[in-house]
Amino acid sequence: MDLSEFLAESCVLPAMRADDKEAVVAELAAPLAARFGLDSEDLIGILMAREALGTTAVGHGVAVPHGKVPGLVSPALGMGRSLAGIDFDADDNEPCRLFFMILVPEGGAGVHLKLLAQIARRAKDPDFRAELLAAQGAPGLMQIIMAP
Repeated sequence: MDLSEFLAESCVLPAMRADDKEAVVAELAAPLAARFGLDSEDLIGILMAREALGTTAVGHGVAVPHGKVPGLVSPALGMGRSLAGIDFDADDNEPCRLFFMILVPEGGAGVHLKLLAQIARRAKDPDFRAELLAAQGAPGLMQIIMAP
């Protein structure tokens, strides 16, 4: 499964302004809501309800907020970067700098788990994380994400 087939450059945020968890979710959700005609507030509610169950931070400065969205037809990804880092309640207490948002249709558990697994696997690679942190703008981030 290729992450780039679900990620549009318009949903890549190379310089996030958010300074807390809810602001991260709102900032990442906005372009996805616009792209797919979703209600932004409903989307934020779905994602924050998932966060209330436990953090989606996966360690090493990476978080993967995700949720099942009524009315969504196909999976969608968003990606954001905060060079300052944001407390996302990570188990390793490391501030998160890289965020991947996964939205799937309500019945999309299989693809949801595959996307989560692929992102988590790639996020464990320190070179991948370093390249994302050093990338220039959304095109540079997309190029790294699309690389095999």
